[in-house]
Amino acid sequence: MDKTFAETQGKPAFDWIKALNNPPKACSEEHIALAAMARSWVTCACGNQCAIIPRRNIDGVPGSPLDKDLRDLGVVFYTNVRMARWGEAKTTIIKIEARAEILIKEELAKLNQ
Repeated sequence: MDKTFAETQGKPAFDWIKALNNPPKACSEEHIALAAMARSWVTCACGNQCAIIPRRNIDGVPGSPLDKDLRDLGVVFYTNVRMARWGEAKTTIIKIEARAEILIKEELAKLNQ
């Protein structure tokens, strides 16, 4: 239960904070690759949260969080990465992790009932 969603989908866990602490030059190949990762629910900051968070498939693509707040934060995160707003992306990850923590606690409470 301590695997990330990305890991359950065959992708390695990714440390977004580490990547953003040493961000690539805007419009570089590395930046484009990070933006592509941030765009996918599997590999974005939301996908690198615990797999216990409820998710759904949209048009056959897995990973969209059911929680609207977390989903909205994921979209903001992608936009920040795409626009090379690295500081804002890091701030958004902190918000994603805080919301994910709440959702994980809720899911664990359901399991313990």
